[in-house]
Amino acid sequence: MPLVPVKDILKCADENQFAAAAFDVFNFESISWVVKAAEIEKVPVILMFYPDMKTFIPLSTLAAIANDVARNAAVPVGVHLDHSRTFHDVMLGIPAGFQSIMFDGSARPFEENAAITRQVVESAHIMGVDVEAELGLVGSGSRKEDFMDDSLYTDPAFAKKFVEETNVDSLAVAIGNSHGHYVCEPHLDIKRLDEINRTISTPLVLHGGSGIPPEQVTESVKYGINKVNIGTEFFAKTKAAGAQALAEENSWLGAMNKAGEEVIPFVRSRLQWLNPTEFRLP
Repeated sequence: MPLVPVKDILKCADENQFAAAAFDVFNFESISWVVKAAEIEKVPVILMFYPDMKTFIPLSTLAAIANDVARNAAVPVGVHLDHSRTFHDVMLGIPAGFQSIMFDGSARPFEENAAITRQVVESAHIMGVDVEAELGLVGSGSRKEDFMDDSLYTDPAFAKKFVEETNVDSLAVAIGNSHGHYVCEPHLDIKRLDEINRTISTPLVLHGGSGIPPEQVTESVKYGINKVNIGTEFFAKTKAAGAQALAEENSWLGAMNKAGEEVIPFVRSRLQWLNPTEFRLP
């Protein structure tokens, strides 16, 4: 399968009632593990990077590696730059080779968020790049108020206004989810999600997928979530698997092969959570 636009993967997810998993990867090994798991499960997958990775590796290098692996994968693979918080960051990501970009203006007032998102969409679409935006506060799981205060959640009426004004390709929503480790069990507002999904046709994204109980994740997929971001859990699993493998192996290459034996089953389990209809590619 070739490298495919993220919007095509989300369309496939919507039509077949599963959610595409987007893993925050960070090197060749993590990219390969995610793609291998998706190939075993026969489902599309999304490789995702944080913009701050440019501190360690040029974004163009990361995109080139991910795009090359994607082009040779047996399943559709999308490549996405996550949480670009300024127009400048977006404009760095596009020429670096990312075919999908998130502009996160959720901390800004609605009108400012919409105005900048519209500019991002207009610029990105000229170059054939998809844009994800965020509305509502998807804060930190370390602050209970960020995911328990429903005044911070996405309002369905504002979601409708936002997508009409911006023409964004996908929308990340706040429905009781947050980034990072949760200090207590989150409870997703499925009723609100259902209302948002009935109000707009734009694909919906769930950030903060690490730590949400599996049954809630699966329920969110049934009510409109088309993409789920998984970072914190993935980082923890790769760290633990890598540390154990390095303690047992004499070489870095041997350790990475051994670590993959632990990480690939983990990725497969998350792909299965997001696939309640047990969809499989031919």
